[in-house]
Amino acid sequence: MDLASGYIFGSGVGTNFLGDVGLRRRWLKAFGVFQTQSRRERAGGEIERFCVDLCEAAEVSLLETRDKATEEDDGYTKPVVYEQLSQRIELSDKSAVGSETTKTSTIASELLDHLIAGHESTGITLTYVMYQLSLRPDITSRLRAELLSNLSPTLRFPSSTNTKKLDDDDGSKIDDDLPKPSAIDGLPLLDAVLQETLRLWQAVPAPQPRVTPYSSTASLSIDGYHNIPGGVTVSSNAYTLHRNPDVFPNPHAWMPERWLEADKERRQEMKRWLWAFSSGGRMCLGSNFAVQNLKLMMAAIYTNFTTSVVDDSGIEQADTYVAGPVKNKLMLQFHDIEA
Repeated sequence: MDLASGYIFGSGVGTNFLGDVGLRRRWLKAFGVFQTQSRRERAGGEIERFCVDLCEAAEVSLLETRDKATEEDDGYTKPVVYEQLSQRIELSDKSAVGSETTKTSTIASELLDHLIAGHESTGITLTYVMYQLSLRPDITSRLRAELLSNLSPTLRFPSSTNTKKLDDDDGSKIDDDLPKPSAIDGLPLLDAVLQETLRLWQAVPAPQPRVTPYSSTASLSIDGYHNIPGGVTVSSNAYTLHRNPDVFPNPHAWMPERWLEADKERRQEMKRWLWAFSSGGRMCLGSNFAVQNLKLMMAAIYTNFTTSVVDDSGIEQADTYVAGPVKNKLMLQFHDIEA
């Protein structure tokens, strides 16, 4: 959540759930209610007001920093998504947006989707990544060796190689030097662990419905089914696609090795069937950000710790559209790795 909101609204405005336990608990409680409400019940509720407040704070932040030469002046990042969306609306037909209040509501409505999609599905995926790695210390050991051998600077904390420091809120110094995104993205085992988790524990396994278009001149055919009329709801779902045994032998097993051992042609076929972010014009807009986000967190955690399961009761995936553990929890123990 902190990463997603920091990218959308700027790190000076985004949440600090890692440090603010009270706000985190308040959000989780409110979000639990939000998930069960109808659209009408959600209107003007705590979650929507929370997003409006973030939008207003991001606008103030933009106005305050617009005259600064660089965003590094105070160590905060820009509200990347908010700024781009706001600028696009300013350049669009203002009559379509209306008043300033309507503009804020329009932006908040769009960015609430980004905020929820950017934290909930990522959190679910990270939960199952850490669950599986906790059960496979052999892979965890290989992963740490890969991270330490190929990333420069490493993500070992505290680090002696980082040169640039920023003041944290409490006056302490924090590192601001990270490996290049391309270096993190290019690690084979890290990628295999993530791809296999996205396959077996996809955060949105439910059907993605589409409605066939009406046409007076041509009939519609889909995968061998012909003469489909307009107005028919059709759908595919990741849960089924990801368990095709012809593409993924032993499909119910978590096997990162399948991605490492496959030849180029086989790997391309598996990628074609992997539907973790959907596809086409309606696919997830934040897929690249999500993958980099997840890989960075995985790398940071397993450079410094191993994990073991304390309580995995209810880890089974819920039968819902966005599907986390049925008990919405996983308890792990972190074991510090000596340098």
